[in-house]
Amino acid sequence: MTTSGGDDDRTIVSDIPPTDAPTDTPPKKRNSWLWVALGGCAVMLCLLGVVLIGFVVVSEGGESLISLGGDKETPTAEALSTSTFTPVKATETAEPELEPTPTETPTEPPATEVTPDSTEPPTVAPKATRAPTATSAPVSLEPAIGPITFAVGVTENNEPVDASTTFPSDIEEIHAFFDYEGMSESVTWERYWYQDEEEVASGSETWDAGESGTFDLSLTGGDEPLGSGEWTLEIHVNGELVQTRDFVIEASEAPASTGGQVVGGTYKIAFARWDGGKHDLFIANTDGSGERFLLERAAGPSWSRDGQYLSIAGAEGVDRQVRGGVEYVMEGITNGILSLKVANFPDDITQVELGQFVRDGTARWSAWAPSGEMVAFDAARGGPDRRIYFLGTDDNQQYNIEIPGEQAAWSPDSNQVVYRSGRDGKQGIWISNRDDSGAHNITNEGGDSFPNWSPDGRTIAFHRDLGGDVDIYVMNTDGGNVRRLTDAPGPDTLPAWTPDGRIVFRSARAGSWGIYIMNADGSGQKQIIANADPGPDWTFGRMDVY
Repeated sequence: MTTSGGDDDRTIVSDIPPTDAPTDTPPKKRNSWLWVALGGCAVMLCLLGVVLIGFVVVSEGGESLISLGGDKETPTAEALSTSTFTPVKATETAEPELEPTPTETPTEPPATEVTPDSTEPPTVAPKATRAPTATSAPVSLEPAIGPITFAVGVTENNEPVDASTTFPSDIEEIHAFFDYEGMSESVTWERYWYQDEEEVASGSETWDAGESGTFDLSLTGGDEPLGSGEWTLEIHVNGELVQTRDFVIEASEAPASTGGQVVGGTYKIAFARWDGGKHDLFIANTDGSGERFLLERAAGPSWSRDGQYLSIAGAEGVDRQVRGGVEYVMEGITNGILSLKVANFPDDITQVELGQFVRDGTARWSAWAPSGEMVAFDAARGGPDRRIYFLGTDDNQQYNIEIPGEQAAWSPDSNQVVYRSGRDGKQGIWISNRDDSGAHNITNEGGDSFPNWSPDGRTIAFHRDLGGDVDIYVMNTDGGNVRRLTDAPGPDTLPAWTPDGRIVFRSARAGSWGIYIMNADGSGQKQIIANADPGPDWTFGRMDVY
């Protein structure tokens, strides 16, 4: 494997075999005193502009001549307002150089997460060094590497193209951009690339890209896809780890088998994890890779039809998120059923978008209809008994329908729901049309819970509690042909179907909660995600797969 970059066309032999190994390629480096001169001119022009703008504002009676605003793109609803977080205060003492600066909310969310390179020399604070105050003595500048941005390519102006942390299965090259400062020819730097925690490429050399600037480090598979999995880049300076970041290359789908469905494919699972005091929302791949934290105080997720959004049950405080010791607030959002934009999910909390479907502090889960037209949820309004409610996503209309029950799931055609209820004195699993006509029970067991309809519409998975022994079962939609799928120590519960007809579920069989996957006949059971406690009320632990 060779490592090359810059204008000197240097070649470095690494320890990685040269055959099929990815190639770690540094750089297009950019640093020049010309930019310093240009930066100074730009500062003087900005100061002149401020003076002129001030004159215009004063001449207009002190009123602003510019207004910012406008509606954001929403899942499907014209009436569903969306908001973004803004920082309000630090919950603990933060380093001065890490304190965020509030930004204006953009009128349109970016299509992708892009962090363009600076055209002026960056001002990255030295690692673990506090910014000096006016009374402090001068300090020497230590080598510093800024945060890493991954992208699929680079522009003619040496800026990232389609920056992200998730890339398609056929990608053959990844670019890693980062700012640097305080570097010199006395510095030795190393980079290590890992795929699913296994080192696949590396490089080591003396630094020769100047004191400060922006670096473009590339990894190529040599005209072959890099390969799916969770990837990590580590950057070391003088033998110490100074920067690291992960990205995911999605798995390719397996060939179709029967019924045109992909069997053994990798899908996205949305789930909540109880941390002992609150639920936090995550997504991950169904092979266990690519886990990503999304939001605090959120649970019961359900994917939209296009996979761009999640409907969620937000608990009290969901409008206030803490990142790095700083609290961010979102105006106009409160607990209840919310929509969260997941597509191109940003690292910057101020760019996260939430919309309010329903304000209801007793909601625990949501279920977006496969048609995309409605969202179901249960709530306890004015009493201990729960009922299932419906709203239309096109205009946020709440229908005058209340089904006595809980834990509802949609049929594939979005015309019926299966749910748990004790209506008419019959405790068990019921099916109703979505207007509650044709209601009938299909089981009479009081311990039957969390029913979920299979993608082909023929089977319902559920958990059955027989004297404290909780396991996953399946049955036909008429309640017949009941089959037990799990028989491990500890509870197995909260089944959710994958698009190819497998079942994801939670289990405490290993002594602690995890998320497992199995085939529809119960074979092939294996853990995919560890540390996945659903919390005291398992209903908040409902999952959904897209």
